Amino acid sequence: MTVPSFFVDLPSHFDNLRVNVYTETLAFSFVNPVFVDALGLEKYKTIRVEHLVPSNMQESRTRMKKTQESPRRATIHDVAKSAQVSIATVSRVLNKPDNVNRDMYKRVMEAAFQLGYTTNSAGKALKMARTRTIGTLLPRLDDPIFSEIAHGVQEVLYAHDYVGFLQTSGYDNSKIFDAVFKLLNRGAEGLLVFGRIDDKQLLDFAKKNHVPIIQIYSYLEGNALPSVGIDNYDSCRKVGELMLQLGHRNIALISGPTKGNDRQQSRLSAYEDLMRAHDLKTTVQVVQPGYSINDAGQAFRRIMEQSPSTTAVMCNTNLLACGVLAECRKMGISVPSDISVSGFEDVSFAPLLYRPLTTLSVPSGDMGRYAARAMIAHLEEGQTLTSMQFDTSLIVRESISKAPGGSNRAA
Repeated sequence: MTVPSFFVDLPSHFDNLRVNVYTETLAFSFVNPVFVDALGLEKYKTIRVEHLVPSNMQESRTRMKKTQESPRRATIHDVAKSAQVSIATVSRVLNKPDNVNRDMYKRVMEAAFQLGYTTNSAGKALKMARTRTIGTLLPRLDDPIFSEIAHGVQEVLYAHDYVGFLQTSGYDNSKIFDAVFKLLNRGAEGLLVFGRIDDKQLLDFAKKNHVPIIQIYSYLEGNALPSVGIDNYDSCRKVGELMLQLGHRNIALISGPTKGNDRQQSRLSAYEDLMRAHDLKTTVQVVQPGYSINDAGQAFRRIMEQSPSTTAVMCNTNLLACGVLAECRKMGISVPSDISVSGFEDVSFAPLLYRPLTTLSVPSGDMGRYAARAMIAHLEEGQTLTSMQFDTSLIVRESISKAPGGSNRAA
């Protein structure tokens, strides 16, 4: 049978890009799979679909061309049948979840999860082979570190003609499946997730449906999923060892939220292990999700009430350190003469504070750029996703000094 061809005006790098569609009775060849919809091919049972490479790549990739069976993907009808609800109900759950009760939502989402179903945006993207869209999941956007990572990711995606979706999910990575599902529903081909994924439902779904994921910011040696980031444990230990070298023995720590947050968990463990190794007492305050500068100040006040001999406070984020510095001024405590304060992550405002902040330099933007490039290489060329560790370095400024001498505040 002679296979008809259709050509349209496309960018030069898409010249002669074709898709051959073989059905039980007909064969078609198109420059773009969108014609499958345009010509009503859903009436035919598709037996095989071949995606042929652009003509300017044809010669070099002829040997790589493969013909594959197209597995049947779950439809909205399948989800409705499995959940024993109407198609309209499934549509409402997926598109307007706030308009359905929680039990119905869980019932439909469980059916969708079991079937590996995603809605039309992803479905059309799969039919067209590519969406050139990558989703990034961050705890929040009003923190300079998260913004730097997002900027690094978006910079690379834009340069490679990709679209980036940003979604926030809070600090607890044990409950992020719904947020990720929204990204996949809108056609995300790959995911960049901030921190270690502790959500079993998401891990099972990603494994079952072969969703490419990179965990960013935390380097997680031995983790099943690739990670691009720093060693939070080792980085926090650097700060603690510096405090010890300066003669501090009464060292406290203020941590961010720890539930489902591997970054804070690792930093807290590093502090506790270091203090234990030197037979020193630990003093810890953990703030709650959504904390503010004022919350950090209140945490510092509690530390001074519980352990007035404290001479150094390690803060696991720069926002916490800002709160401590502000509270020191209110309380008439001199930094660093009376107390040394350190942060974590050297953001742009750190050297501009009334006491320039000692902190750690974290290459957040570089991590975002690296992760984005790695994901694109995986999607474009099939390169294996692997982990990459980035280094941190101490930035010593005026917020720390030697422990006060001749005072009962020093051990």
